[in-house]
Amino acid sequence: MSSAPSDCRFDVTRRKTFSQLLGSRSRKQKRRCSSDLVPREEVVRLMKHHQNLGDLLLEVTRSGSECDGVDSDNHNAGTPARGSFIASVFREQALLKDVPPGLLTARTAVEKIQQIEQLGLTPRHTVMLDADRRSKLVCLLQSLRELMSTGMLSRLQFREEIWKAKEVPMLEVVWHLQKENIVSLEELVTSNPDVTFVVRWLFDNLCLLCSETEDRYQHQDVQRQILSDIVAELVGNGFKESNNLECDLKAQQFSQVCFEVLNRMLLWLLDNLCKENETEGASVERAAQFWLNVFDTASFHGTLSPDLFKQFFYHTLTQILTFNPVLEASDAIRMQGEWCFSKTKILLTALYRKIFVLFSAEELIAHLRQVLETHEVNWQNVLSCASTLLVCQPPTQQLLKELLANLLTNSFANYELESIITAFLLVRQAAVEGPAVFISYSEWFKKSFGSANGYHGGSKKALIFLLKFLTDLVPFETVQYLKVHILHPPYVPSKYRALLLEYVSLAKTRLADLQVSVEDMGLYEDLSTAHEAPKPQCQALQDVEKAVQIFETTGKIPASVMEASIFRRPYYLARFLPALLAPRALPVSLDSHMAFIDSLKRADKIPDAMYASYIHACNREKQRQLEGVSTFEAMEHGREPIEVLSASLEELRNVAIDPCKTDVVSAQIAVISGQLKTMIDDEDSCTAMDKPIQLDTVVDSLGPLEMEVRDLLLKSFCQTFLVVSSFNPPQRQGEWASLFVKMLCGHRRLLCAALLRVLHLTSRQASSLSDVHVLGLAGFTLHIHILRISLSVESLQSAGKEEVSFVSHLNQSLVCQTGESSTFCLRFCTAAVAYAVCLSSSSCSSALDVVQQFVPPVFMQKLQYVIPRLIPKCRRDHDVVVEPIWNNLVGLNLNWTAAALSLFKHRTFKELAEMKHFQLTFSDWLMFELEVQPHGDLLSDVDRQEYQHWACYQHYLPSPLATGGCGGDLLTACRTIINSLMDFSKRAKVQSFEEFSCTRRPSFNRSSYENIICRLQEMVFDLESVRAKAPREDGHFLLDVFRDRRAKLALPTLSKQIEQQIELQLFTRILVALPPCVLFKTRVDGLKTTLECEEFFHFTNAELRNGFCKEFVLPFHIASHFFRGLLSASVHCGEPSSAVDGILSNSKVRCPLLMLSATYWWARLEPVLCTQWKRSSDTPFPRELQKLVDSQLWASRLLVGKLERGPPCSPWVLAAALYFTLQRGNSLKMLQRAMREISAENKEFQVSVLYLTLMHLVSSLLQAKETSDLTVPLKACTDTIMILEEQNQPWLDIFMVVNKDYKPHQILFSMISDVERKLLPIAFYSLMIVLDPKLLSSVIKHSDFLFVAITLHSALVKLFLDGENIIPVSDQHDLQSSNQPEPLELITKGRRFLLRVIPSCSGQIISQRNKLQAVCKDIDLELKASLDHQLQLCAGDGLYSEPTLL
Repeated sequence: MSSAPSDCRFDVTRRKTFSQLLGSRSRKQKRRCSSDLVPREEVVRLMKHHQNLGDLLLEVTRSGSECDGVDSDNHNAGTPARGSFIASVFREQALLKDVPPGLLTARTAVEKIQQIEQLGLTPRHTVMLDADRRSKLVCLLQSLRELMSTGMLSRLQFREEIWKAKEVPMLEVVWHLQKENIVSLEELVTSNPDVTFVVRWLFDNLCLLCSETEDRYQHQDVQRQILSDIVAELVGNGFKESNNLECDLKAQQFSQVCFEVLNRMLLWLLDNLCKENETEGASVERAAQFWLNVFDTASFHGTLSPDLFKQFFYHTLTQILTFNPVLEASDAIRMQGEWCFSKTKILLTALYRKIFVLFSAEELIAHLRQVLETHEVNWQNVLSCASTLLVCQPPTQQLLKELLANLLTNSFANYELESIITAFLLVRQAAVEGPAVFISYSEWFKKSFGSANGYHGGSKKALIFLLKFLTDLVPFETVQYLKVHILHPPYVPSKYRALLLEYVSLAKTRLADLQVSVEDMGLYEDLSTAHEAPKPQCQALQDVEKAVQIFETTGKIPASVMEASIFRRPYYLARFLPALLAPRALPVSLDSHMAFIDSLKRADKIPDAMYASYIHACNREKQRQLEGVSTFEAMEHGREPIEVLSASLEELRNVAIDPCKTDVVSAQIAVISGQLKTMIDDEDSCTAMDKPIQLDTVVDSLGPLEMEVRDLLLKSFCQTFLVVSSFNPPQRQGEWASLFVKMLCGHRRLLCAALLRVLHLTSRQASSLSDVHVLGLAGFTLHIHILRISLSVESLQSAGKEEVSFVSHLNQSLVCQTGESSTFCLRFCTAAVAYAVCLSSSSCSSALDVVQQFVPPVFMQKLQYVIPRLIPKCRRDHDVVVEPIWNNLVGLNLNWTAAALSLFKHRTFKELAEMKHFQLTFSDWLMFELEVQPHGDLLSDVDRQEYQHWACYQHYLPSPLATGGCGGDLLTACRTIINSLMDFSKRAKVQSFEEFSCTRRPSFNRSSYENIICRLQEMVFDLESVRAKAPREDGHFLLDVFRDRRAKLALPTLSKQIEQQIELQLFTRILVALPPCVLFKTRVDGLKTTLECEEFFHFTNAELRNGFCKEFVLPFHIASHFFRGLLSASVHCGEPSSAVDGILSNSKVRCPLLMLSATYWWARLEPVLCTQWKRSSDTPFPRELQKLVDSQLWASRLLVGKLERGPPCSPWVLAAALYFTLQRGNSLKMLQRAMREISAENKEFQVSVLYLTLMHLVSSLLQAKETSDLTVPLKACTDTIMILEEQNQPWLDIFMVVNKDYKPHQILFSMISDVERKLLPIAFYSLMIVLDPKLLSSVIKHSDFLFVAITLHSALVKLFLDGENIIPVSDQHDLQSSNQPEPLELITKGRRFLLRVIPSCSGQIISQRNKLQAVCKDIDLELKASLDHQLQLCAGDGLYSEPTLL
């Protein structure tokens, strides 16, 4: 009986169910008369013969459901009756058809299922039902469940009927049967003995389920649930332990079916992943992607044990690695460059990553090794799996190194070929992923085989094994690996060199077959990956860069360049020289590149025509730049790659928010890396990260696309950093930032560009950077610091370049000179250090140990300086907090003051500040403070003074020495300040070396030099107040500072001289800024107080005497400082006048240069000292000073013709007074007349005048021609010699200071500098060659003349041969263009002079024969022969006569 159509509507009051109608029929039968019985039976019989049992099941169930809302009581009451009624109907039908009731029920149910499946327009190949058919099936299953409860439906018969049916039910129907507990999948499968058919049926249905596309979004949840439940059943039974199945044959069968179905599905998946058919690509990809849901462990949470899943995943991974192993190892060697992570299919990498979830890196590496050792593998899958594992699980990198070591050790121990092949394939695949993932292949090859300690170094057999293996690889090798093996060959003992040469010859032949010329191989080619070899032009640029770098370091043309110019001339001429001679605007001053070109040109290594073309092109480029035209025009680049890269970076930003998605982040960054490789041609992309970066090589060579990519990367990093930080603190942000920077390290050119951009932003655009930029750049800089990226920069201390960390180089731009720069420094360093402190807390190690590795010490020091300076509150607040510090750096409007205060008070910051390498010592603070420019400082003069007093007296002075303080010692504080002032002056180059004369004070308008000098003066004053009441120790703290610094100078001779000269000038500048009385010590002996100045005397004799050799006296401010200090210190003595006299009397003997300088400067010095003495004492002027006054008056009177007896003072003082008075009045021409009027009995006076004229002459030799004139001093010397000769006074011994064994006139010579002593031979011969012949004849008559002349000539020759730079370079140039003698010319003239006078000195030759023979050892042969000849003549004649020189 068919049911009414679903769209028909009946009156509810008249409507009854079919069950009610049948029930009323039985009651009516009792009331009917017997006459109605026959028609009734006929009707019933008719109905029974036309009963549709399938529709009855649906109709009864549906009717019952429809009655639920009308009469729920009746429905509930009639539910058992309904099952009984349906059973009664099926029994009656079974009796009529003579079949068992259970069989009829099962057969009817199966038929009805097939009818439901065939309804609608959906094709038969689907395994999913639409919504209408699904509702009908649910109704049917409810009826079947009721029939089972009454015993009318047998599971066994139902399963049998299912398999007997024409069509096996859909997979969704089977799923519903299991879900409704009617027939389970296991019961259905085990009821069919044909295992092959069952496996094929399940496999086909699962494939159709994955390929389901019709209205897939409509029943996607049902589809996923079916897959999840079915796969859970398959995995749960397919990977059961075998000992649980031994007694149950059906369970064994079902387990076998499950395992086989899963295996077929995996093979189907791998087969689809390997298809390249584009027409079916989309549908196949969707199907494979749907099956990947099987490997989402979260979908099976609670249904399967982890052990079962691990077995399933292990099996899956094994199947992947061994799937379709048609590629040989030789194919893998040739093709593996295309199997990197970024080029592997996304679905395959997704499958790898899903499998990796359940395992640790150790387990995966162990399984990979097991598969490699026990199976024939698919090398493409193995290597792509290794790449994915290295990229997505960084701990694998170290494990892979261990695996490689084990493989190579085993290979060379057992001479096993498979192990070494596996090792080479794995290491090359790892190197393909870049240095952020693994070391370069060339670096690994050199470490493994480049020394005698390599794996092959054990025996000759091992060496032959390696070379045989490399030889077998040659036919399959790519160009890059052949180059590695040629340029970095394995270590081979010399006796086996022939074996290596055979391999090299074969490799070169292979390169020739590949049309790669060995001549095009670079001189310094960096062969780090298996990527395609760089273009010859690009490699030549790298060679030029390396050659220039070596030239800068050594100053010589590299040997490789010289060899290439001879043995690899085609590459040298066609590649290297064009790259070296690329046109550019030549710099004003000679740079290293141009110096290298000049050296090659001088060595005839550059053809003249090529060099001329280069100069012409450079001039043309300069003209173009002046006209505003660039040689490199902006090229039109497609926007598509940039848009793709931007989208990938945006996707990274989205996935980086979740810190748990480390593998997803790693994969995305690998994709970005692959995109960068396709966009930017970077041949140096895989250089080791520890190689210093040459920033200056990319400054002018970045193209528009590279700059756009660089800016996009930095912008994306900053934006991602801000977004991620707004969700999570640094310790919970995952590793996205670290992986990003590591990826960038794999693209050296882009890394250089990014670092240059960061330096430019922080140094030139710091004030315009927003908070987002500051936070992002600080985070980027910190990760660069963690990776220990270093730069190669120009060294200020030595020629060439030095290696410094990027953070240290960046720190040079983080200056605190002005308020603007100090504020930026506060922001940047606060962000960086706070980020580092938070980031370190994510480590499982000790937080303090990790934070030391993360926090840059220079940033810590900057913060310890700038925070107390700009935030006075922290100077008095010493609280320690442990609250989170990152919260202050998150938000739209950051409060940097609050953030800096929070960081400054944090416990970790305090602990770091106590560590030695993070401390801001007093010296460091002084160097920072000296850089401050007062006119641009945020602090006013009063605030700055208050801050400096706090730092000096409250912070550093009481702090212990261990924490960078002074330990409460004022002496230590003063020494530190002096050292810092000198270091700062040298570093900042406040005054050039040519201006170091100390005769004028330098300008410090742009620094706080004068402020710190004031602090030093205050401390020295306090120190002297304390030391006046305490016994004096040995030494002098000021002069000890200079001596200590000088002792530390360990430089070459010329460099040491220059450095010492600079040190002396800087120290004297500080010295004269301090109270003058500091130079003297007061010593109390009973009731008597005396002055001491021995330390300053020694300092003057040892340092000042040689430091100011051009003027032969001390500068005025030094002399004035000494005498003012003497008068000030004498006040503390009982008899000030006696104290002054005692010091000055002692100085005439111990340090005569002071008195000589006072005499020279007396016209300026006298009013200063007289005024000071009158202020401090009522007594007459001290006796020794009065003598200076008297000597000056005497000389002045003598100048106007008033001859008087000289005052009672030292002859050399009188001589100095006379000479300096005449010199000041430009009256040296009167010297001869004045000396004639003075008594000839005063020999010492006459010789002293000659000494002063000689010093004047020597000083003129050291001066430039604009400030010196040799005519005047030569005339003064000649006049003095003439007077001495007229008075028959000996004077030649004054030149014998050059002889160490001859020591007359010690007081005079103690005033002459070492440079002046060395120049005395020049002065002597400059005089001799200009003397009047008559005067010269008189001079020659001196008994010691020849001895003196020869001694001085030997000294002159030695001075020239030693090559000492006595006269500065600029002065030597002046000498060449003036009348001043040139050394070589003077030597020649002196030699001729001696040859001319030797025959006239026969008597001296005989009388001083022994002395002359001792001196003649060092003279040239011609002079010696002349002396010997003259000696033989004198001995033969036995005569001696007075020489006459006409």
